Amino acid sequence: MDFRDILKVIAKAVEKKETVEIYYPETENSMEGWREVIPHSLTTDIPPDGEVLVYEKDRLSPGHIFNAYLVDEKEGSLRSFIIGKIKSARLSGKKHG
Repeated sequence: MDFRDILKVIAKAVEKKETVEIYYPETENSMEGWREVIPHSLTTDIPPDGEVLVYEKDRLSPGHIFNAYLVDEKEGSLRSFIIGKIKSARLSGKKHG
């Protein structure tokens, strides 16, 4: 998937108040695979340093950051994903609070 297609899926999830599933490569802290997340924000850098970006208003690039909460994580800390590294995204069909 192109990063623009991924952003469209994320925007649709926000609009529907649904979680989104993203396929992300292996990192230092986790294996490659699908992650179900609650979208939080798009930023220029990892929080708290990044400037918040607005979908369809600001120019977004593959190097920008998608911030989200992992659904299966109890501590609820915000995670950051480089948009250009997200390989695929799909709506989960599950609502979030």
